[in-house]
Amino acid sequence: GIATVIDPTTKKEVANHNVAHELQAALDEGKDLVLAPGMFYLDKPLVIKHDNQVVLGLGLATLVAPSDGSPCVRVAPNTEGVRIAGLMLEASEIKADRTAKATMLEWGEEGVKDGGNPLNPGALTDIFARVGGSNLSRDVATDTMVVLHSGNIYGDNLWLWRADHVLLRPGEEANFPKISYHYRQTIKGEVPVKTGLEVNGDDVTIHGLAVEHTTEHQTVWRGERGNVQFYQCELPYDVCHEFSKRKHLGYLVEDHVKEHVAAGVGIYSNFRDHDVHVEMAVQHPEKEGINIHHPFTVKLDNAGVIRSLVNGAGPAATEQGIPTRLR
Repeated sequence: GIATVIDPTTKKEVANHNVAHELQAALDEGKDLVLAPGMFYLDKPLVIKHDNQVVLGLGLATLVAPSDGSPCVRVAPNTEGVRIAGLMLEASEIKADRTAKATMLEWGEEGVKDGGNPLNPGALTDIFARVGGSNLSRDVATDTMVVLHSGNIYGDNLWLWRADHVLLRPGEEANFPKISYHYRQTIKGEVPVKTGLEVNGDDVTIHGLAVEHTTEHQTVWRGERGNVQFYQCELPYDVCHEFSKRKHLGYLVEDHVKEHVAAGVGIYSNFRDHDVHVEMAVQHPEKEGINIHHPFTVKLDNAGVIRSLVNGAGPAATEQGIPTRLR
C-alpha cells in the first residue's frame, strides 16, 4: 500500500510505499494508531486484534480500500473496547476475480458468535464512507459499506454515502447541467454499492446515522436490541422500477428481530430518472418490543413517490418539500 501525506515541515506531499505493512506491524505490537491527514492506499486490511486499541484519524485521514474487496479496517471477533474514530473510508475499483463479499469496514466475522462486552463496548465515532465522488472513476464499488457482526458497539456520527455526483473528467460536460455545471450526476450502473449498513450483532446503538443512495436496502438490521437515534436517508436518484419491484427500503428490521428502537427517522425520495413508487420507507416485524418514533418522509424533487412510512401506515409523500408523518 501507499500513503500520500503532507510533511508538516515542508508542506509537500510525501509517499510511503509500505504503509499497510508498517501500520499493521504497529497494531500487531498492541500499539494505537494516530493517522495524519492524507490518503492511505491499502493493499490489505488493517486488522485490529488487541483489546482496547485505538485508531484515530486526523484531518481527515482517508483509507482507500484494497482492490480485492476486503475492508479498510477489520476488527477481529471477541476483541473488546476497540475505538475507531475520525476516518474517511473510500472505495476502490475491485478486481473481477474476487470471491468474498466486498466491505469497507467489518467488525467481527460472519458465523462467529461475539456478543461484545457491555462493560467495555466498542466504538465508532465520526466515520464516513464514500463510494465515488472524490476521483474520476465511475467503477469504484463495494457491496456493503459497513458490516457489524459483533455486539455491544456504539456508533456516533456515521455517514455512509454512495456518490450521487462525481468529478468531471477533463473536457467532460455535465450530464445534468440544470442540476449542476460542476459535476457529473451519477447514473444507473456507476459507483455500485448495494447497502450502506448491515448490523448482525446484538446491542448495537448508533446516534447520528446517515445512509444515502445505495441501490438496494439502505440499512439492514438483524441484531437484537438495536437502537438508532436520528437516521437520515436519501434514496438513490438513478434507480429504475426494479428498485420498487424488489421492495427495497430505506430501513429494514428483519422478521426474526424481537426488540428494536429507532427515533427521528427521516427518509427522502428524489427519483430523477424514473417514476419509481416505493411501497414504504421503513419495514419491521409487528412486535411489542419494536418501536419507530417520529418517522417522516419527504419528496425532495422529480418523479416517483414513497407511498407510506412504516409497514404500510402513514400518508404518501406526494407534494415536493412537504413532509409526511405518522399521526
